[in-house]
Amino acid sequence: MAFCYINGSFEVKTNAMVSIEDRGFNFSDGVYEVLGFANQKILNFKKHVSRLDNSLRGIRISKPFINIKSLELIIKKLFKLNNINEGFVYLQITRGNAKRNHLFPTKIKPNIVIFTFNLNVDKKIISNGVEVGLTDDLRWSRCDIKSISLLPNVLEKQKAFEKGFYEYWQIRNNLVTEGSTSNAFIVNSRNQIITHPTNNFILGGVTRDSIIEIAKKEKIDVIEEGFSSIEINNCKEAFLTSTTVGVLPVVKIEDKKINRGIPGIITKKLIEKYNNYLLNQINE
Repeated sequence: MAFCYINGSFEVKTNAMVSIEDRGFNFSDGVYEVLGFANQKILNFKKHVSRLDNSLRGIRISKPFINIKSLELIIKKLFKLNNINEGFVYLQITRGNAKRNHLFPTKIKPNIVIFTFNLNVDKKIISNGVEVGLTDDLRWSRCDIKSISLLPNVLEKQKAFEKGFYEYWQIRNNLVTEGSTSNAFIVNSRNQIITHPTNNFILGGVTRDSIIEIAKKEKIDVIEEGFSSIEINNCKEAFLTSTTVGVLPVVKIEDKKINRGIPGIITKKLIEKYNNYLLNQINE
């Protein structure tokens, strides 16, 4: 029996209900976060909360939690109720329940839903790498908000699956912004890492930020700017990052094999360093 948290109480997941007038349901008027956890530790917790705060400000929803500690206690209680030691947490906050009207309602409370889930990532894709495609970025211009409105991402992920790709990397103004479910990176001929800067065209990934910090500690240059298909053709390595997969090598982009179709030295080093970075949090 799985439990979730909804609006102040812990309930059996199959019994949990949200009103049909929830604005998340009617308008996708809400934001979310996905957090990893292991050994009763929430990984990169402060970074995720900071991004959640930014998303809430972006759509003008007041923070529903008294403080970061109260949210941490709620999540940790879910671990215990569900008797699990590692996995992921999905946290969603919508504007709340109101009669259907595009204007913001007044005097309503946000709806909060939190549940845990497992995601078994095939270890082969970590060691062997994945293939991605390229497509036009047709999303709105506030991708920095982690909105629950994910239809463009869902469509691109499904299209990628049907084409045999892990995902699509999206292109805006001739530059790669990010993947449909990840942040995108290449390594150029000078062993510099290149990734799109954090602005309104990408979601500033928590794993992305951690990898940039790790790379700089390892004296690897990081250039935060968009890269073109020409730079892809000339790159030595490529990889993507997300909370659910960590660092994932990319060995082929469209028809272009990267590093003879095998994960590169810098990518493998970052995987090792990132795993150690998470282990340090777990063992604290």
